[in-house]
Amino acid sequence: MNNVAVIAAAGAGRRFGNKTPKQFIKAGGKEILAYALEDFQRCADISSIVIVTAPEFTGRAAAIAKKYGCSKVSAVISGGEERFSSVYNAVQYLKKEMPDNVLVHDGARPRAGAALIKRIISALKKSKAVVPVNRIFGTVKIVKNGFIESTLDRDILRTSHTPQGFVYKDMLKLYVLKKLKKLRPTDDAAVFEAAGYKVRVIEDEVENIKITVKKDIHKINGARR
Repeated sequence: MNNVAVIAAAGAGRRFGNKTPKQFIKAGGKEILAYALEDFQRCADISSIVIVTAPEFTGRAAAIAKKYGCSKVSAVISGGEERFSSVYNAVQYLKKEMPDNVLVHDGARPRAGAALIKRIISALKKSKAVVPVNRIFGTVKIVKNGFIESTLDRDILRTSHTPQGFVYKDMLKLYVLKKLKKLRPTDDAAVFEAAGYKVRVIEDEVENIKITVKKDIHKINGARR
């Protein structure tokens, strides 16, 4: 099976509060993007890696891949203004390769781990779309105009993470830019959901953290293998 990883690293990371996007910040002596790349580089089930980043950072991303010996990186391409448009660019780029599956991963998630990657690929043998999720243990409220309107049933709620796996032929069919702009999905699974696909969920790994704000940096050492 030809499984390609797409690393979505075009975000500006405004919540991180730094001029340089967080995926290019060093933590533990290594760029966050490098950590994200390494898990896919080491996984034998991944054939190649495509990095999507802002046009002004394509050179830096390529340099990071070379620096850490990420030989599976086959291309560094420019992303769009929104995450969905960046993934759209990757989907279009991959038409010349026509892989079997695509795993889309956030460049700000430094530790997906080989076990999670393998479980997603395995689940794609029976499903068109697979997403790692976590349970919500806190009580979740719907709030409007400063008051609680209702309480949601947390037993049926999950947070959606990456890498998210998809059968490429289906992804190519669904990723139409005009439709994406109308839907404005915040993750790729939402595109499949909107088209009526059943999206399979699997339990995420504890180590699969996301760097959102500066105080999250300390989590990397705890998640390192």
